[in-house]
Amino acid sequence: MNYHPLLKSLQGKLIVSCQAEYGHPWSTPETLAALACAAEAGGAAAIRANGPENIAAISGMVKVPLIAIYKIVTPNSDVYITPDFESALAVYNAGQPSPSIIAVDCTPRPRSGGADWRTLISRIKNELGTLVMADISTLDEGIAACDAGADIVATTLSGYTDYTSNLLNAGPDIALVRDLARAVECPVICEGRIQTPEQAALAIEAGAWSVVVGTAITAIDRITSRFVDKITSMN
Repeated sequence: MNYHPLLKSLQGKLIVSCQAEYGHPWSTPETLAALACAAEAGGAAAIRANGPENIAAISGMVKVPLIAIYKIVTPNSDVYITPDFESALAVYNAGQPSPSIIAVDCTPRPRSGGADWRTLISRIKNELGTLVMADISTLDEGIAACDAGADIVATTLSGYTDYTSNLLNAGPDIALVRDLARAVECPVICEGRIQTPEQAALAIEAGAWSVVVGTAITAIDRITSRFVDKITSMN
């Protein structure tokens, strides 16, 4: 299959998600941009980032491609990752240069305002000219997203939908990666709950095009607590 050059550049590579919940000490655009620079220096092939202000700051600091999302909580819906075209447009316009990939929730869960994810994929590709990464939680969702024109499917939401919540504490969904790699023609990215380099390698072996790691690299508080807990347990 003739893949887009950008996708080829990500094959077998690490993508680092530089995000932080609001209120954390490193949730400012400047700090997240510094984290992205550090990830790039360490060999990250791309950065996944959330929100217009953060994307604006990061895009001006790194040379690797950006995967942009916009987390927006809306009433009566569990869909919050770039839920509509307006959110996609906001992150597209924020970056200088504009993000190379926009990731969207492609689960069938109800959306505020009744937006349709298939239409969203089409509008992003046709009106903004960027690639689309479909965040999904099951094999059927990944197949449907690829069939609808998504350039990438990612296991981002496995464990984070109500019907996959039993997987939340089970580590990265390697089985889903393997099943998707066998079922779809578009690249499959493993994202979610990767804690170690060994798990990232397992994902690649299972057929992942690339892997996204966030918390295990950037969440300084959680990394610190792991060391503290281990040391404390020895006292």
